[in-house]
Formats: sequence, C-alpha cells, structure tokens
Amino acid sequence: MKPDIQIIPKLWATIPEAIRNRVGREAGTQRAIYEEEHLLIILHQLPGPDDVERRPALFWRLPDGTWKSSPENGGSLALQNHLTAYAARLDELDKAEHAAQTAVEYHKVLEAIAPVLRSSRSMHRAMQQAREFVKADRDVINLRDQAASVERTADLLLQDAQFGLNFTVAKQAEAQAQSAKIMANTSHRLNVMAALFLPLTALTGLFSMYVRADIADTPTNFWLIGTAGVVIGLVMSSLVVAKR
Repeated sequence: MKPDIQIIPKLWATIPEAIRNRVGREAGTQRAIYEEEHLLIILHQLPGPDDVERRPALFWRLPDGTWKSSPENGGSLALQNHLTAYAARLDELDKAEHAAQTAVEYHKVLEAIAPVLRSSRSMHRAMQQAREFVKADRDVINLRDQAASVERTADLLLQDAQFGLNFTVAKQAEAQAQSAKIMANTSHRLNVMAALFLPLTALTGLFSMYVRADIADTPTNFWLIGTAGVVIGLVMSSLVVAKR
C-alpha cells in the first residue's frame, strides 16, 4: 500500500483538515477550495508540448489575507509570476507564428499552443472560483482578470495559427494545380508536334527503304509525297486539338 502523500507541503501544517481531505497525491484539475476562510488555489505549471504529467502549483490564502505558495515561495507575487509566465510563453509563440512560413512550422506552433490554451482555460475557471469565494479581495479580482486575458490571448493565437496553416496549405495546393496545368499544356504541345511530324516521318522512313514501286523518282513525286505527309500531319494535329 502506498503511503498517504499529498501535494500540499508538510510545512503548511495549519491549513484546515477539510482542505487536506479534498486534496490527493496528484494535482487533478485546476480548482479553488475554500474552507474555514482559507483559500487554496491549485493550478498547473506551464505545460510543454510533450508533457504528460501535470505539475501542481499551490497558492494558499490565509484568513488575514497573507499568501503562501509552492513550489516557489513568494505568496501572491508567486501567483502573479505564474500568470506572467503564461503570458511570456504566449508572446514567444506569437513571434513564432508570425515567423512561420511553411505548414511544418505552423504545425509546431499549434502543437505548442494547444496545451497552453487548455491549461489557461482551466486556470481561468479556477481563478473565477477563487473570486467567488473571496469577493472582497481586489488582488484576486485582478489576478482573475489577468487569467482571463491569458486565456483570450491563447485562444486568438491558436486561431491565427490555424488560419495561417490553412492559408499555407491552400497556397501550396494552388501552386501545385498551376504546375499541373503548365505540365498539361506542355504535354499537349508535344502531342500536337508529334501528330504533325509523325506522318511525314513515317513516309520518309518508308520511301527511304529500297523497295520496288511504280512511283518514279522525280522532284514532282517527292513534293507530292511530302505534301501528303504534311496534310496528314495537319489533320492529325487538328484532331488532337479538337479532342482536347
């Protein structure tokens, strides 16, 4: 049997037992717990694209308005820094989104934004819960509003990256279609040229062989045969153009 371990630091000995009973060994969802005028806000540290485990960040508000925090000390300032870290990460991703040119680059930005957006949404809900529990604390109101701003920024950034990816894919598809059209036109020109010269080439090859024929080897017959080859070639090339 595993020992009873909680994410609440052991040094927080005076935290109400009612709060301890509602917290386990893992962070769980981001939320606010209010018991006996004590407020505990459980948030998640800034996630990365490949992070699976949710690392908790705890912020405890005592009845006298003082704060404690874990894993970083600093109280309410640590909570402020926590939100600022999200905003700074979104600023980095915004620059990466503006610099993206290819579908691969946009995909990397989307992979990085998605976990931040999910976490910021849950964080905003937790801060709203805290605001409802402690309605007279202006600091909590300001932090709630900052969390809402982080969520909105992440949402807008995700949409911009998706639009950029869609535009890039559409532009590449358009370029491929244009290339295919150019290749088709080139192939058509080659077919027309082949249809034009094939009869003449066939006649040239036929009459260059040493065979007995009743056609006299005269300049007049030469030009008649050549003209016939050209006419047949023109007819065949016209058929190729008409078929297209």
